[in-house]
Amino acid sequence: MWILTSLGRPDRIRELVDSYAWGNHSRVYLTLYDGDARIDEYLNQSWPVGWQIEVVKMMGNGPTYNEMLRRYPDEDCYGFLADDQILETKDMLLVLEQAAGDWNVAYANDKHHGEAIPTMPCIGGDLARAVGYLAPANITHWGIDCCWYEIGKRLGALRYQEHLTYEHKNPVWKTAPDDRTYQLARHRSFGYTDLFRSWMHGGEMKRAVDRAKRGAPVLSHGPRYAQANPSREQVPISGSRK
Repeated sequence: MWILTSLGRPDRIRELVDSYAWGNHSRVYLTLYDGDARIDEYLNQSWPVGWQIEVVKMMGNGPTYNEMLRRYPDEDCYGFLADDQILETKDMLLVLEQAAGDWNVAYANDKHHGEAIPTMPCIGGDLARAVGYLAPANITHWGIDCCWYEIGKRLGALRYQEHLTYEHKNPVWKTAPDDRTYQLARHRSFGYTDLFRSWMHGGEMKRAVDRAKRGAPVLSHGPRYAQANPSREQVPISGSRK
């Protein structure tokens, strides 16, 4: 699955949608914040065939990714997409899924960080389940990709796909306006370097790597999950939420 988070950009996200021939091979979950003032503008749009809309009650990519892992604990892989990306390579999501397999961290080339940071990672499902999360508990936005780089490096599981390119439109690169969504992201990421270092040097990174080496899934699956999560909110692919 690919988790596509978006906040306050029901218009801007169309550039991402129009950049790629989505097909049916890669499942995308457009994941929206329940408190977004523009949520109905998302719900009243048409989206590519096969996309599913999910609504969550938390802000920040980290909590959102973990909620999606909780809702869907048995996926083959978990990829991260953003509404400020332009995908440039045909079938790149499928190639990333195949490179991720069960236990790898596959990632594309953003033409800025290259191999150094997996800014668009696809994480093997067994690896995510063994680690137990898609984002460490205290890291809400910036730094999540760095965590997966460190995990993948220590497992020998990084799979950089240099030929798969995308454009990340962002004020950092002077390719996007500094809108409210970016401002909120910076606010939520305050102190992220300290949080990342604490995760890396305080013992949790080692525990995550050790869990992956043992290969034992931390998450529960199947019927136990279905019974424990009867109230997750899905909405139609178009139409206002009632």
